[in-house]
Amino acid sequence: MNNFFKLFMITVLSITVLAACGSGGGGNSDNLIDVDNVTEGSWVGYNGEDVEDEEMMTSELIPYNPEIDYEINRSSYVSYFNGDKFIETKLYGEELPLTIDSVEEADGIKVSFNQYNKDAIELVEK
Repeated sequence: MNNFFKLFMITVLSITVLAACGSGGGGNSDNLIDVDNVTEGSWVGYNGEDVEDEEMMTSELIPYNPEIDYEINRSSYVSYFNGDKFIETKLYGEELPLTIDSVEEADGIKVSFNQYNKDAIELVEK
C-alpha cells in the first residue's frame, strides 16, 4: 500500500507541474505576436517605410479581421495593411491594455515595439 501511495503522489505532482507549465511553458498561447520571429532594428513608420532603430522590433504580418476586437498590453506601433498595401500606422501607448482601432479595409497588421517589451508584449483577440 505504501508503494501505491508514493506512485499516486508522484502522478498527482507530475500532472500538477505539467498543468502549470501549460502548452510550452511561459507566455500566453493566445498571443498573436510571435516574438521568436520578428524583424530586429526597425519599426514601420507613419508612411509605411521601415525606420531604422536598434531598440525596435517588428512582428511578421498578423492576419487581422476588423470585425474582431484586439487588445494590446504594451506601448507599440500598429501598422495596418490590405495585402501588401500599407494603409496606416497608429501609436498606442496610453492607458494600457487597450483595444486597438478597427480599420475596415485592413486584413493584416504588423506590431512594432521596443526590444525591452519582447518578453511581455501581447496582442490578443478579445
